[in-house]
Amino acid sequence: MSVSKAELDSFTNVLFQKYGIDFTCYEHQSLSRRVNRVLHNFKVDSIHELWVMMLRDRNLIFTFMDQISVGLTSMFRDPMTWVELKKIFSTYKYDRVINVWNAGCSTGEEVYTLTIMLDELGILDKVNILATDMNQSAMEDAKKGIYHKVKMIDYEKHYKQFNKFGNFSRYYTTDENHIIMKDYLIKNVKFKYHNLTTDLFPGQFDFIFNRNVLIYFDQKMKDKLITQFYQSLKPNGYYILGFYDSILSEEQKSKYINTLSSFRLFQKPASVLA
Repeated sequence: MSVSKAELDSFTNVLFQKYGIDFTCYEHQSLSRRVNRVLHNFKVDSIHELWVMMLRDRNLIFTFMDQISVGLTSMFRDPMTWVELKKIFSTYKYDRVINVWNAGCSTGEEVYTLTIMLDELGILDKVNILATDMNQSAMEDAKKGIYHKVKMIDYEKHYKQFNKFGNFSRYYTTDENHIIMKDYLIKNVKFKYHNLTTDLFPGQFDFIFNRNVLIYFDQKMKDKLITQFYQSLKPNGYYILGFYDSILSEEQKSKYINTLSSFRLFQKPASVLA
C-alpha cells in the first residue's frame, strides 16, 4: 500500500488540529514509511480507515504515536564517539552538578551507555540526566532496562571497542532470554514525556544528546530545533548529534568554538556576544 503526499498532509493537519500533535514538519518519505507500517499493523488499507478507527477509539492516538515514533538505537553505537565523550567528561570540573539532556531517549540504550561511561569515570553521582521522548511506551521500556540477549552480541562488541579492558557484564543481570540493567545506573535519571516540535525546551544544559532524531524532520524544522538546542546549551556546553543526522551547515557550525565534526560534537563558546 502507498500513501500519497496529499493524504499524508491532510492527515497530519487533522492530527495537529484535533490533538495538538505536530507531524506536519516530518520529512515526507520517512513519515510515509512509518504510517504505512502503522496501517499494516492495524490491518487497515487506508488513512481514512485509520482515522475512522481513531474517532471510534479516543485512546488509539496514543498507540499510533508510540508506533510512529519507534526509534532505532543501541548501546555504545558509534564507539569512537563515546571514546571522545569520555575524554570531554573527564576534563570537567565537578564542583557543581552537571546537567545533561537526552532528547529522544527511545528505549533507553543511549541513556545506559551514558551512565556506564559516567560510572567508569567515577562521576555518576555528579551528573543529573533528563531523558525525554514522545513515545511513552518506549520510555517505560527504558525505565525497566530489560533487553533481549540477542542484542547483547552487538552491544558487547561495541562496548569492547569503547573500553577493551572493561567488563560489560557487571552492569546487568540475566534471566533466560533477557539482560536486566542494574537500577543504580539510572538513579539520577528523570524520564519525561516531551515533543520536540510543540513543547517548550526544558531548561539549560551542559550536554545535550540529540542523536539520530533530526533525520525525521524537514529542513525548516531541523533549522528551528538546532537553534533551540543552541539556546538551551550553557556556555561551554556540548551539543551531540548522531551519525545519521545531517552535519550542521557552515553558518550553524560557526556559532561553536570547538567542533569535532567527524564525531558530531559541537561546543558552545564560554560567552556569546549579543
